[in-house]
Amino acid sequence: MNSVKILAAWFLVGLPLAWGVFHSVQRSLPLFRGAPPTPAAVAPR
Repeated sequence: MNSVKILAAWFLVGLPLAWGVFHSVQRSLPLFRGAPPTPAAVAPR
């Protein structure tokens, strides 16, 4: 029973963490590819 609780806790923490890391990597890839920034990413002056 304890191992089930530990597995559930890791799942509840790990899933959002993995999602956040995945999206952070996806959004940072243009920085490393040298692509020009998208218009939404450029702040207006």
